[in-house]
Amino acid sequence: MSDSSGSVIPGAQVSVTNIGTGVRSTATTDASGNYSIPLLPRGNYRLESTVQGFKRFVREGIELSVQQTARIDIQLTVGEVVESVVVNAEVARLETQNATLAKVVDNRSIVNLPLNTRNVYSLVFLTPGVTGSVGNSYGEMRYSVNGARARTMDTMIDGVSAAHPTVNGFNGISVFPSVDAVEEFKLLGADYPAEFGRSLGSVLNVVFKSGTNKGHGSAYEFLRNSKLDSNNFFDNRRGQPLLSYKRSQFGGVFNGPIIKNKTFFMVSFEALRERRAASTLTSVPTAQERTGDFSATRTATGQAITIYDPFSTRANPAGGFIRDPFAGNRVPAARFDPVAVNTMKFYPAPNTAPTGQSNNQQNFGASASKPLDMTMSDYRVDQVISPSQRFFARYSTRLNDDRATQFFPNDLEKAEGRINQEDHVHGAVADYTNSISPTMVLNARVGFARTLYVFANQGLGFVPSSLGLPGYIDTAVDFLQFPGFSVTDYRGLGGGDHRKNAFMTYTAVANLTKTRGSHTLKTGVDIRLMRVNVNEGRNASSYSFTRSMTQGPNPNRSSATTGNGFASLLLGTGSSGSLQANYKNVATQSPYYAGYFQDDWRVNSKLTLSLGLRYDIDIPRTERFNRTNIFDPLVSNPASAVLPGLQGGLVFVGVDGRPRE
Repeated sequence: MSDSSGSVIPGAQVSVTNIGTGVRSTATTDASGNYSIPLLPRGNYRLESTVQGFKRFVREGIELSVQQTARIDIQLTVGEVVESVVVNAEVARLETQNATLAKVVDNRSIVNLPLNTRNVYSLVFLTPGVTGSVGNSYGEMRYSVNGARARTMDTMIDGVSAAHPTVNGFNGISVFPSVDAVEEFKLLGADYPAEFGRSLGSVLNVVFKSGTNKGHGSAYEFLRNSKLDSNNFFDNRRGQPLLSYKRSQFGGVFNGPIIKNKTFFMVSFEALRERRAASTLTSVPTAQERTGDFSATRTATGQAITIYDPFSTRANPAGGFIRDPFAGNRVPAARFDPVAVNTMKFYPAPNTAPTGQSNNQQNFGASASKPLDMTMSDYRVDQVISPSQRFFARYSTRLNDDRATQFFPNDLEKAEGRINQEDHVHGAVADYTNSISPTMVLNARVGFARTLYVFANQGLGFVPSSLGLPGYIDTAVDFLQFPGFSVTDYRGLGGGDHRKNAFMTYTAVANLTKTRGSHTLKTGVDIRLMRVNVNEGRNASSYSFTRSMTQGPNPNRSSATTGNGFASLLLGTGSSGSLQANYKNVATQSPYYAGYFQDDWRVNSKLTLSLGLRYDIDIPRTERFNRTNIFDPLVSNPASAVLPGLQGGLVFVGVDGRPRE
């Protein structure tokens, strides 16, 4: 602050008032005429300054962005305090007070720019140096900034990390704000302050709207319906109708005061309902083949396929081995494997004319609707506790339900192998700010980010032994579900994974900002606890049936006209199979600690130095219940020392050093 001659003015009172909420913050210029009011929320402000012997200075229209350091130089004019000099001017968006390379996307851009499925994170591509993709699932923030590896960046929402680790160590995200609920965001690409860390490439800083003294609201619906669309030229030419497509995205945001100048709220709701036409054309066994009769089974070019008896395999006097074909190309019903008899009941009947000259290729067709539902809501409350104390809390939730299309009839759906994907997402933050003195501000935040990811196999609950499989499979597999059957030349049945994983980050942040002369000092701690709970069952019971077991006459020589995968299934002669149990059931956690110190030193009106130091301790994951096994090569060597009571061989040792059976 200076007068018209350029002389500094110490001891002047400076105040800034948030136009929306009426919250006022103050400071006093020091001996060098400098002042600092840190940790102001994003918003529109009015600045006022008074000192004896000078006219009152007022500057309006100061729009502060997220994580912005704005410099407002005040020049006072000699006169009475009752007189005022009012300036209306916006703060320049060009950052001159720090070296951070960043891009701000404000609410106007967020609301007005076209966004498919209204995913606000898609706007990161407005920033130079950003490539990749952004989706609507927890693990689809696959963008890269300035060449850094994707999914290694941090996302801060209202000052708390919304990122969490995934199974493979990359970052997922737990909060997907509604477009209308976001005030703005800033992508910090490089050289960001020391208060930000645990990122290999960038930090995305997102700020929700808060309530003001005036109520505001909006409601919307974005509709797409194929009945309003025209078909494309090529489908019209083929006489193919336009496929059905319906998508409705609707919601609203409302914010305002609960108690004027004291308590404010913001509520947001948004939902997406999408139905997309889908179809399938595949091969299933014919009614004749289900009786073991392959006399009419042909290749696509009309050649007969001969079925050989794998149990007739014997040494060939001329060398190698030889097999005999089934009489009449029919597998006797007495030779059917009981499991195969039960399994083939889960194949739907053919309903479409086969392609080519075969009688069993592409003979099952179906059309259905593929559903996608997303529902999200956000709630925020701001409280002015006193002129020097502020508090806000926010809670966000989201359900993303992406269901696989069902083509099989309802009574056969357990065997279709469909998998629905669900994201159950939650995020919250509580923030407290205390202006201890005109030159010192304390801020503390706690929050959490959590995603429950369900990879829901629709064959779950099916008892494998009900097909005639051994009973021990029921107790050995991770989850009871329809086994996987892979049958060459035919659609497979069942199989697939089933997963239920929870990813969590708990955060506690505190910092203290002190203004001393030309220095703005900031020190703080960043503590996080990250957990990954994994319960995954792979396709534990699976079987493969190929042509090889029913080809011939030389069983080691394949041919397009001999052997059939379904015939191999009927005989129970699989080419391979697997039983996998206890695939992955772990609960890991890893704490993270960081401390930092930042000094923004205004050397003069043209030079500012941003000096920072941050120390991070990122501790590797450990299993919370000591269920981690290791392989000790010394113990596995019989010639070396062994643990007491063990006789060498392979030994698995827990993290506590005790042997595990």
